[in-house]
Amino acid sequence: AAVMSGRHAGVQTILRENYMTRAIYIHCFVHKLNLVICDVSKVVPYLSEFYSIVSKIYTYFNASSVTNECFKNIQQQLLTENNNIPTSLKKWSNIRWDSRWSSVNALIGNYKSLLLSLEELENENDERSVDARGLLLALKVPKFIVTLFIVHKIFGIIRILSDQLKAKTMDFHKAQCLIKSVINQIADLRDEHAFSFIYQQITTFCTEHHIDLSSTPRPIRNKKVSSRFKDVIINSTIGQRDYLNNEDDYRENLFHLTIDAVLIELNDRFSVHNLAVLAGMSALCPDSDTFLQINILKAFAVQMKADFSSLSNEMQVIKPMIKDTNTKLENIIDFYSYLLPLKQAFPIIISLIIAAMTIPVSSTTCERTFSKMKLIKTITRNTMSDNRLSDLCVLAVERDFVVDFEKLIDDFADLHKNSRILLK
Repeated sequence: AAVMSGRHAGVQTILRENYMTRAIYIHCFVHKLNLVICDVSKVVPYLSEFYSIVSKIYTYFNASSVTNECFKNIQQQLLTENNNIPTSLKKWSNIRWDSRWSSVNALIGNYKSLLLSLEELENENDERSVDARGLLLALKVPKFIVTLFIVHKIFGIIRILSDQLKAKTMDFHKAQCLIKSVINQIADLRDEHAFSFIYQQITTFCTEHHIDLSSTPRPIRNKKVSSRFKDVIINSTIGQRDYLNNEDDYRENLFHLTIDAVLIELNDRFSVHNLAVLAGMSALCPDSDTFLQINILKAFAVQMKADFSSLSNEMQVIKPMIKDTNTKLENIIDFYSYLLPLKQAFPIIISLIIAAMTIPVSSTTCERTFSKMKLIKTITRNTMSDNRLSDLCVLAVERDFVVDFEKLIDDFADLHKNSRILLK
């Protein structure tokens, strides 16, 4: 990301200076959201350890067929008793951005199965028993359970934003509205009643699994945090050890600290200043509150080096024209279709609309292509040709179109005409 976004020698700077002077560099919104979660773990001391525990649990039960079989047997036995549907453990990945909430959600649902599996594996007296004993102790720590429910609540809200930002039909107006809504929703969690409800769930969960929530946790020495989080409330000094064992301590030193860090990151990476050009794009969306407001559109027009005087003249004509004809425009595509027959009269506004429609909110579509390419061209397939790799990537990435396999087999048989293989 730093190679692309560098202001002085980054790829985007070189391209804008030498080849595309009107190009707009936009950091993928979903990637920025992922950086929010990564940076939050640096200011909240226990989160890094929590991430590591969740990741090691998945690795432990999926790297060995013995541990995996033990977990599945116990899980199936418990699910049969309760008539529930089995759910598998999800991998915690820093690359797959929406995997974190899925991992935490699967951990909560399979918590009892994990405890019983680790207790059984602990008694085997082999190499696996050592890891099982350590994971079992980590799972029973009250601070881990409290963090589990806190992360489940906050990341659940962020996951909604992440899923929507990856949509192909997402435009910048919808993205801005959704980002503001998520920020306000997370800020509302700062209320004391919000954590009281979560803590009540935690208490019920611990009682069900026979865990003493008031036990004194292992002391942890705090680390120095970045100056970017200086506004986050931190009640302890460097070197002081924290002991969290009641609701008020968890609220102030874990729940509020996590929320404040998330809000600082969200407001920093999705600030009004950083989204000035994108706000101008939203002024071209009919369903926006700033539709055709010249002061909002100005930043985008300046970036695209449009004639601002001519743009003002065109907008003075378009506004009453839309109002007089009572035309109902729902999105920017409808707006473009409405003005297209009059492209000679409104060339500047149409050029801005085209530019706004072609700039994506995120780069997840092309990055998903890179991920598929890595899965397809493995070490054992290293000698495949570029044409074959390209065809396999198309089949793997563009999976939405319908393939008539019967017709495909018939065409293959007619093309090769191999009498030894009867395909028709």
